Formats: sequence, C-alpha cells, structure tokens
Amino acid sequence: MAKNPVQKIVITMIILSLIGLATSIYLVQNHYNPPLGGSGCDFGEVVSCSLVNTSIFSELFGVSVALFGALWFILLLIILYKARKEPKKHALTIFLWHILGLLSVIYLVIAEFILQAICPYCTLVHIIIITQLILSFIILKKLNIPLNIKKMLQQAKPWIITVFLLSLLLIFAFNFSFGEKKNYDNIAKCITEKNVVMYGSFRCGVCAKTREKFGDSFQYIKEIECHPQGENPETERCLEKNIELTPTWIMEVDGQEIKRQVGYMTPEELAVFSGCDV
Repeated sequence: MAKNPVQKIVITMIILSLIGLATSIYLVQNHYNPPLGGSGCDFGEVVSCSLVNTSIFSELFGVSVALFGALWFILLLIILYKARKEPKKHALTIFLWHILGLLSVIYLVIAEFILQAICPYCTLVHIIIITQLILSFIILKKLNIPLNIKKMLQQAKPWIITVFLLSLLLIFAFNFSFGEKKNYDNIAKCITEKNVVMYGSFRCGVCAKTREKFGDSFQYIKEIECHPQGENPETERCLEKNIELTPTWIMEVDGQEIKRQVGYMTPEELAVFSGCDV
C-alpha cells in the first residue's frame, strides 16, 4: 500500500532521529570516557567536540547534556513509531517535542559562543532537531491541525511527565551515592611528595575526568597548564618536556626525569606509579 505524504515525513523523521540518537550516544561516551588523543571530531582549537563536550556547560544537574539528548531521541522515536498509523493523534506532541528540543539547541549554541568553539557532532544534532521542527510543522499544515497550546499540552502531557520522571531518575542516579565517597587526600599528597607532576590542559577532557575523580583532593596535585590560553600557562616548560598529549605524568628527582606516563590513571594507579601506599 502506498504511503501518504504525512507517513513519508514521519518515516524520514524516524531515520533522522536514529542518526541523532547514535550521535548523542557517541557524545555520551565521549563525555564520560574522553579519548586520550581527542575524539574523531576534534580538528583544532575552534572545531572540537571534546572541548565543548567536557566543558562546564556539558552537564546539567550533574548529568551529561548528551545523555538528556539521547533520552529525548528515544522517546521521540516511540512517539514517531506510534504516529505512523495515527499521525493526527500525535502531531501536536511531535511539534511540542521539537520546541523543547530547540531549547537545548539554544543552550548549546550559547555555550559554544562562550567557549569560542564549535562541536561538529553537536551541530549535526542541532540541524536534525531544527529540520524535524520544520517537518513537524509541515505535518500540522497537511493535516489541517491548528496550533492550539491547550490541546498541544493536553496531547503531550503523558510524554512530558515521562521525560520529567526519567530525567529525575538520571539526576538521582548521577548525584547520589549509596557508598562512602573515597577520600584521596593521602594519595594526592604522596604523589606530590614523590615529585610527580601532571602536565595538563584546561581543554583536555581526560584531565577534567582526572580532576573529577580526585574531587577536592586534587588541590594537593601539582598541575602544569600547557595550553597558552589556560590559567597561568607554562607553555615553554611543556615544550622543554616534549609534552605531546595531556595529561602526561612525570616523576623527576633533582631535575632529572625518572619516568613518565601518558593518559588517564585512577588515583590507585597513580599511587602505584608514584611509589605510594594505596
């Protein structure tokens, strides 16, 4: 049976949403496990997924913005699947859903402006959301459905409640720990006493993960900022030490390098590297 124009639009939106979901999942993984050499969409200081995706703007209420995006796409796919056979029943919901998505686009564009950086994969998601917002409006026009805010909210109410509750679960899961939080003060102090220094960068996602893992204990770690735009940069020192990737951990005794390790290490692994008791 031939599909009508509205069904074709819905199927197109399903395909675009699958691309958006896959991109969001990649960004989630990139956020929580940033690759050492940068992500596949890091092309310099201005065009960088890692910079935007590990910045202070990359989380809301302790949860990755990309994870909220993945949740948004998952629920959208369910709505679109239902809309294949009953487009009139879900048309207003689809439109309102993309209005909510547009808010996230505005938030991240502002973040990119402040950071003076562009995240290509984030931009791909933005294009998908804006394209689908236009398509959802076309669906309303083809079905002769007027934009009625009251009906829109009524139709979308179950989905709004669902995304709200699931978002609360994510916030709870990422912000509340049932176990005792570890204190790494002794390990951090010992690492510094052993003359181990972290050469990092404020644009380095793995460095951010290291700071987050140590928590308040990171104040006892000696870090050298290698990026010229960072706070109190020591670029010359980093060049002298041949720092190519961050973080790079170097142990020195009397100005002589004993050993180095590049990449992420847990506090326990750093303790072993430094010769400290775990």
